Amino acid sequence: MKKHAFTPRCTFEYEVERSRDLMRAYKQVFTQTDGLSLPQLLAVVVAMPAQRFYVSEERAMRVVSSMYRRPLPEGMNPAKRRMYLEIKERVDRVRERCPEWRLSRCIIYVVGQPAPEFYLTVSTARTILSKARRVCRESQRRSFQQWSWLSAR
Repeated sequence: MKKHAFTPRCTFEYEVERSRDLMRAYKQVFTQTDGLSLPQLLAVVVAMPAQRFYVSEERAMRVVSSMYRRPLPEGMNPAKRRMYLEIKERVDRVRERCPEWRLSRCIIYVVGQPAPEFYLTVSTARTILSKARRVCRESQRRSFQQWSWLSAR
């Protein structure tokens, strides 16, 4: 039996930007609402507009170009399905306006536009926000420890 070597998870180039955008939306909803449970609050947050489509240009290119040849797989996450369908609709409109543009240029243009939602599940949003808060706390702790020699005197 062949053992598989451990492969680290792929890094997402917009991870920090998405976390900040999601935290901004979370804080906005948190201050404007009262009495919502965390899942209800996160459901509102993930439905809010995002600053961009949080998918790499390369991945969007692969998925959208394949959509011209065949439909999306049935087992695809519903949120990701909606995202790719929205990207493809926008790409089609851009291609109508600018027929001289290559598909890759259209996709780069569209993916950088504001998105109508975050295209995340509530559980994914919870995980992202938890990680962002943990990283922030660790950063503050390290910063405090760096300057703790001042208070030792």
